[in-house]
Amino acid sequence: MSFIRFKAAKTMKTNVPIILLLAIASTLIFTNISNQYLWQDEAETALLAKNVLQFGYPRAYDGKNLINPPIRTGYAEDYGWRYHPWMQFYITALSFKIFGPGTFSARFPFALLGVINILLLYLLAYQLTRQRFVAICSAFLMTMSVPYLLLMRQCRYYAPAIFLILFAILFYSKYQEEKSTGNLAFFSLALILLGYTVHGMFVPMYAAIGLHYLTFAFEKKTFPKTAVAGVIVLAAVLPWFLYSNSGAHVADITLERIRKNLEFELRMINKYLFPVFFFMAMYFARGLWKRRWTIRLLPAEKNALKIISAVLLMSLAAFGFAQERNLRYLVYFIPLLSIIQGLILLRLMRFNRLLLVTFLTLSIFTGVFNMGRFEMFLPKYIYEITHDYDGPIEGIVTFLNKNASPGDVVKITYGDMPVIFYTGLEVDNTRIFDEEHLPEWIVFRRWWDGKQLLWDAYFQEVNRTYNKHVLDYPDIPWENRPGDLGYHRFSTDREAPNIIIFERREKGTS
Repeated sequence: MSFIRFKAAKTMKTNVPIILLLAIASTLIFTNISNQYLWQDEAETALLAKNVLQFGYPRAYDGKNLINPPIRTGYAEDYGWRYHPWMQFYITALSFKIFGPGTFSARFPFALLGVINILLLYLLAYQLTRQRFVAICSAFLMTMSVPYLLLMRQCRYYAPAIFLILFAILFYSKYQEEKSTGNLAFFSLALILLGYTVHGMFVPMYAAIGLHYLTFAFEKKTFPKTAVAGVIVLAAVLPWFLYSNSGAHVADITLERIRKNLEFELRMINKYLFPVFFFMAMYFARGLWKRRWTIRLLPAEKNALKIISAVLLMSLAAFGFAQERNLRYLVYFIPLLSIIQGLILLRLMRFNRLLLVTFLTLSIFTGVFNMGRFEMFLPKYIYEITHDYDGPIEGIVTFLNKNASPGDVVKITYGDMPVIFYTGLEVDNTRIFDEEHLPEWIVFRRWWDGKQLLWDAYFQEVNRTYNKHVLDYPDIPWENRPGDLGYHRFSTDREAPNIIIFERREKGTS
């Protein structure tokens, strides 16, 4: 009995760090999560989720409003949404079914997965490296990653994508060890679900695992069932690729575009995810000091680096052909680079624990090793989640809900998705500006409308026949999207010009 109590106490002591990290992650992700209104992309997800509840599938047209009309390839003839895979819409719809539509319920399931991902990363890092320090360190680094925290608070595919990628790699690693058909089945299922969550991440993941297996893990005994699993995954995901016309997401391929995409990816990684140049400098300094350039790695550590490197390299190669550049597309690099950083910091811990603590403190709270200067992203983030934030969407929605009447039409070119979600009004979100598009309300967004409308006849007519309302809310381009931290506002922007809404003087007349 005393032996059992000793084992239980030891197990509890071992699990204390990850339990504490999960508590910290929950606090950092959930605190004040519904204070900021859904921005354009989130509201798009939420609207399609509401339509799932109404029509059974994510339909772009609900009978009154059309979602994102500028993206004509975004929906099929029956208005079925095909610009993104549908997993995120069904996740959000389930939350709406349980809690009702709203800001909190839209973000809740993704935030919950954001916390679960911390535990999953801990399990994966230990599975790959067999080093408990690396597992705890990886989970700690991701818990304190401001890009990660911001993206997990979004009603968007980021959290489930990370979950499925970590889950897939975990069971692929287990399959390598045990050759179990069950592990292969779980790994295959995760890849299939990833294909229906975000196809831009499925493609490099599928290619990376295939490359790793053929290069480092190939066995004649396991090849037949591994190949069958690969074919099943492709066959299961192929219907979505055919329906969605996924090739439309590939940009016109030029060397200049590929160069710019790769340069952007490496710059974002170094600035916000992993201090590449700092660690390279430390490696060269170590080599000169010890006169030795090799680093001793255990077999498990070598295998971990091979799997992670395959995923990262295939992903970088795939994103070189992408249409758009954005940090959020690299979101699953955060846990994988955290494992690599954990392996590096394991060596630093063995060398000098004081240096380790100093590095972690400066890195987490100042970002100095990434940015080359003090940015204080984590303190800014803590300020953001503990204070009220006023953005343009809150101002627009609050004003319209107070002043617009049922049946009124609102013209707005950007921010239309949140207006539809929060007000239920009919929205004219076309980019057409003529006498046929002069409804009861016109929301002027200077970042989107200014150049076109400032001096033309349409704007002159609006000034002549509409009352002008200047709201005490800032008119910033994208509400507060969590992409490049160079854009993200950690507090209300008091320097931006105010939102302007025009009200037609004589309602019901043209």
